Amino acid sequence: MKKIIKKQSGATLIAIIVTMLVLAVIGAAIYSLTYTASLNQVVAQRAAKAFYIAESCVRVAASEYKAAANKNTTLISLHNQTFPMPGNQGSCTVLIYPYWFYARAAYAAGTSSITLYLPGDVPKVDEDGSAAISLFAGGNLKIKGASGAVAVFSNASIGTFNGSTGTPVTFTLSAPFSVAIAVNDEFYIGYNYTSSAPAPNPGGNLILNISVSDTNDDMAKIFPPSKGSIFVDSGGAISQYVYEERIINTASNPHTVTLTNIQAVPGAPAPVWPVAINDTPIYMGRSLGLRSTSTYGD
Repeated sequence: MKKIIKKQSGATLIAIIVTMLVLAVIGAAIYSLTYTASLNQVVAQRAAKAFYIAESCVRVAASEYKAAANKNTTLISLHNQTFPMPGNQGSCTVLIYPYWFYARAAYAAGTSSITLYLPGDVPKVDEDGSAAISLFAGGNLKIKGASGAVAVFSNASIGTFNGSTGTPVTFTLSAPFSVAIAVNDEFYIGYNYTSSAPAPNPGGNLILNISVSDTNDDMAKIFPPSKGSIFVDSGGAISQYVYEERIINTASNPHTVTLTNIQAVPGAPAPVWPVAINDTPIYMGRSLGLRSTSTYGD
């Protein structure tokens, strides 16, 4: 009987040790799960806080732009500006990417080289990318509000952003303006496009051919990647449109760029429908790209 009791005591000890090990493993697992859940919650809270701070920055910049008397000067001052949040809750920095130019000097009609300025930095090819757009040779420059005031450029040299003037772009004009350029005149850039796709009606997609000589598809990348605006100059009749998304198709021959969900610009004169394209000038509208980054404490 004594031997039997000893064996039972030994078995009990082993069972206790095994139970303790199992409990330890379970406890470690529960701690790990709890810690991970808490960490995920903290990360989610930080991400949400960063998003709302960045969004506040965009709203502040948009509000200042809308209220400004001199909008180009205001955009230049807003670019790369940091705004502190109330209560030391962090800060945000806004970046400005306009799609139009303005003149800081006057030029006589027929001038073959002019320097215009972006009231901000050079727009990016993609919303989340760092590559800036390039200006393919053979594009058009149109003076805002001046009938028929169009020039063709053979080269565009883009400079570096300056906090006082914006980003200089020097255009060599193969077909200069036939009218004089005044200080603060504004300019839109565009290209002539063809299309073999059906002309879209409201809600349709506008599909444009890219010149085969444009091996980098710069004529497509110049369109804002989303929520952009354009205007079409058809025989002097201007039609304004907005679109949802820009899609570049490099698998087709020639390459194409699609502007999805074409709609009329709210409040603008009724445009021509359908949007028929046949070596037709299409210009970037008054689109404005905004980026915001935020910093915050614990």
